[in-house]
Amino acid sequence: MRLVYLIVSIWMACCLVDPAVAKHKHKPIQRHPAIVSAPPIVYGGAQLASQLNYIISTGSPNADFGVYVRSMQYGDQLYARNIHTLFTPASTLKVLTAEAALLFLKPEYRFATQLLTDASTVKNGVLQGNLYIVLSGDPSLTYNDLVELMINLRSQQIQGIAGNVYIDNTAYDQSFYGPGWVWKDKNYCYAAPISASIINHNCLPFKVTSSKVAGRAAQVETSPRFFYPTIRNYVVTKSGRSRACSLHLSSSLSSGLEIDGCMPTGAYAWGVSYVVTDVPEYNRALFKGILNQLSIKTYGTVTFGTAPQRPSMIALHASKPLSDLINDMLKKSDNVIAGALFKKLGQLYTHRPGSWENGSVAVSQILSRHAGVNTSGLRILDGSGLSPDNLATPAQMMQVLDFAYHHGVISDPFISALPIAGIDGTLKHRMGNIARKVRAKTGTISGVVSLAGYVVSANKEPLAFVIMFNGNKGMTWKYKETEDKIATALTRYKRQA
Repeated sequence: MRLVYLIVSIWMACCLVDPAVAKHKHKPIQRHPAIVSAPPIVYGGAQLASQLNYIISTGSPNADFGVYVRSMQYGDQLYARNIHTLFTPASTLKVLTAEAALLFLKPEYRFATQLLTDASTVKNGVLQGNLYIVLSGDPSLTYNDLVELMINLRSQQIQGIAGNVYIDNTAYDQSFYGPGWVWKDKNYCYAAPISASIINHNCLPFKVTSSKVAGRAAQVETSPRFFYPTIRNYVVTKSGRSRACSLHLSSSLSSGLEIDGCMPTGAYAWGVSYVVTDVPEYNRALFKGILNQLSIKTYGTVTFGTAPQRPSMIALHASKPLSDLINDMLKKSDNVIAGALFKKLGQLYTHRPGSWENGSVAVSQILSRHAGVNTSGLRILDGSGLSPDNLATPAQMMQVLDFAYHHGVISDPFISALPIAGIDGTLKHRMGNIARKVRAKTGTISGVVSLAGYVVSANKEPLAFVIMFNGNKGMTWKYKETEDKIATALTRYKRQA
């Protein structure tokens, strides 16, 4: 255990070194006088507590809050306020999903999308049976991945399918939106449906470019990396920079997408995203489109069904390893990856189709049994933190951070996936004054701001911290400012001998 701690401590200290400096460390570094003096060193726990109390009282006096700071080197508690109170965690909930997934699935786990058949022969280029496309809920699956998978039919000289083409989407249930998700969120790609079929994040971006001549139609530009239903364009270009112009998107996958409205003249484009809400019908259209593109004739229908027990494998597409998916999920705060992992844990842990309900059971029990987290009162409903009905205490979040830091199997993929202050992810534009000294997961929904992760103190002592604010939705900027001041104070902390 001490060896694991030592390795992680050295890794955290090293990760704070600027790569450009490290590469040229044999050269003398020219130092320039600081324009602004650094904050004073905070000596000892009492002085730290006094400073944090002042920051909280002046920065967020009317919010409900919980703050917990603990040394990862000595194990002692440095600061604790309301650590057993339940708060809405927002996206910091993703650290629970990440830890449970790394523990149960293991860092090298990959989602598999399979092309199967119950046919025993191919006669005159026609597969004598049914084709099954088995979707596993892979959150990184793309249209191009599916085209490459289906190309394997042509490489095996299959030019037709005598039976049906079945889309097997039974890995997850048909409840696509998490419990308590705010209705307006469902119009945006960050809250796209979570199903066994997640293709390009179930989000289709395209551009609408205005004409240079008023009265003419605008142009719709799509990308070959996505499959689009038919798009009917009724957008008109108007003269001048009319503030009254806007675009409106409506859809019925049986007849396609329809976009109307107006744009002012000018050589520029507006980005538009369509969230795939009718996932089954989109799947049906997509696979029909791929088969037509590859000139593979279907004598049956493209429909939905479960693959048989002992099919023959035609081809398989494997996702990136879980450690890479966790990195994308935490760095970008990706709700789709989080939801997919949540349902996958539910599926494999309970041996039933993945759902919000069994995902909740799986994550809670995995954290309790394998990481020693006290899950009393914990409410984890969606894996991503989008639901305002999720609940967790700072103490529970700290147990997750503490376990991840001290257990080598998951510490590297977990800690390295956290956004780095001033450098990347959701902290790229925050805490530039203490760049590289903080790795933490952010969380923000209406009235909720949270931050949980690790910081290195003035004398290189690794600390874990949890900050949770539940307050007024108009105070988001103020809560984030308070979080940044707390983190900065922790980097100035120096343990007294």
